[in-house]
Amino acid sequence: MYCDLHTHSTASDGGTPPQELPAQARAAGLAALALTDHDTAAGLPACAAAAGEVGVCFVPGIELSANRAALKPAPYTPAPGDRLGTLHLLGLFIRHDDPGLAALCRDVAQARAQRNPQIIARLNEMGLSISYDEVLALVQAQGGQVIGRPHIGQVLVAKGYAASVQDAFARYIGEGRPAYVRKDLLPPGRAIDAIHKAGGLAILAHPIQMRCADAAELEYTVKRLAEMDLDGLEVWHCDHGPAEIQAYAALAQRLGLLVSGGSDYHGPRKAVALGSQQVPVEVFEALRDVAGL
Repeated sequence: MYCDLHTHSTASDGGTPPQELPAQARAAGLAALALTDHDTAAGLPACAAAAGEVGVCFVPGIELSANRAALKPAPYTPAPGDRLGTLHLLGLFIRHDDPGLAALCRDVAQARAQRNPQIIARLNEMGLSISYDEVLALVQAQGGQVIGRPHIGQVLVAKGYAASVQDAFARYIGEGRPAYVRKDLLPPGRAIDAIHKAGGLAILAHPIQMRCADAAELEYTVKRLAEMDLDGLEVWHCDHGPAEIQAYAALAQRLGLLVSGGSDYHGPRKAVALGSQQVPVEVFEALRDVAGL
């Protein structure tokens, strides 16, 4: 039996409504499922109720974006166009209605609200006719709560400027591309603390996306997070090959961290199947036991 502890719904930038995910998980043979939408817990109640109906163990979660630059070895000054990488933290077994986490999500939403118009302005400067109202209408039609770059990418696809959302990121809005704007991000320690205060476990998501220069920088970075009370490391992920899985599992063992894993499923807009990472259900059970549930 397997579990999938990293998925997204239309409450953030996924393509599947949260209430439909558990049935898909059941069909994929999963025993446990986590919903970890970006910077919102809005989809958790509906997903939890649906999971109970189909007999899938449910893990309420969230994915928070934190400041990658804060963990670069000093001194560090980003160069123009520097592809710094991303630092995302999963919160597993959180309380969906925790007021502190809700306040943090509002702060993140405000940062997004400042960033998205800047991205669209840069696209307009490049001669691409796209408006914020078009992006907002798309999100509202999908029932989403969080407006992000994938939604901008979807509008670019709909208007013929890109062949796919991935193409939109590669050509226009991904890190290092002409319309990319880096948003203000949470200090890593604040994100971890908010997850803990909401009753959750803090897991470093897809460490490969931090773009560490080598194994030494990776270990340095994870050790820094461990000093901030990071609980675990996402070992299985769609971006991790066998070598990364082996390396991250060994690193977690050396540092006394828990392991987790998931597909990072986003529905039909991303070619990654729910449950595709075949994470053993024992991983879910170990995390659940540590969470005291």
